[in-house]
Amino acid sequence: MSNITLKAATNARVYVVVFLLALVSGGLGTGLTWDSQPLGTSLQTGLACALAVFGLGLVVGSLLGRIGGGTILLTVVTSVLLVGASVLPKQIDTRWMRTEWRPATVAAVAPQYRLGSGMATLDLSRVAVPVEEAVSTTAEVGAGRLRVVLPEDATVRIRARAGVGDVRLPGDPVGDVDVAPDRDRTLTLAPPAGARPAGTLDLDLAVALGQVEVTRAAS
Repeated sequence: MSNITLKAATNARVYVVVFLLALVSGGLGTGLTWDSQPLGTSLQTGLACALAVFGLGLVVGSLLGRIGGGTILLTVVTSVLLVGASVLPKQIDTRWMRTEWRPATVAAVAPQYRLGSGMATLDLSRVAVPVEEAVSTTAEVGAGRLRVVLPEDATVRIRARAGVGDVRLPGDPVGDVDVAPDRDRTLTLAPPAGARPAGTLDLDLAVALGQVEVTRAAS
C-alpha cells in the first residue's frame, strides 16, 4: 500500500471517529436538556457539544498532520446551525401540545394565555361582556396555531402578530394565506346588526412562528 493510500485511509478513520463522537456528544447535549429547556436552547446545547468535538478533532488532526476536509465542512455546517438555533424564539417549546381555553364568564377570562408549541384555541364565544365595560386578555403561541373564537355580540379590538407566519381576521378572503415575516395587524370589529348591547373585548394575540386565526361565533 502506498503512502498516499495509507494516509487517505488514516484520514478517513479519523474523520469517522470524530463524526461519531460529535454525533454522540450532540445527541447527549440535546437529550439531557430536551425536557427542561426551550427548543432553541436545547438545540444550542447539542450543537455546541458537537462543535466542541469537531474543534478538538481539528486540533488533534493538525498536530498529526491529518486535517480532513470533511471535518472542516461539518465544523462550518454545525456553526451555521448553531447560529440558527440561537435566534429561535425562547417561547418555542420542545413538546407539541393541543389545548383549548373556554372561559364561560367575564370573571373566568385570564389576563394571559400561553402555549409553547402546538395548536391552541381560545373560545370566548360564551363570554358576555356587560354594556360599557371592557375585558382585556392576551394569548400567545410560540410555534403552531392560535385560533380565537369571539362572542357574537361584543365590540372587539384586536392586535394580532406573527413573527413569521400568517394572520387571518374576520372579513379576510376565504383561503387567502399570506405567510410573511413581521406580520402585525389591528382591527376593530363592531357587533353585527341586530346584536344585543354588549361591552368591549380587547385582545392582544401573537405567534412567533405559525398562524393566528380569529373568527366570530355564529349567531
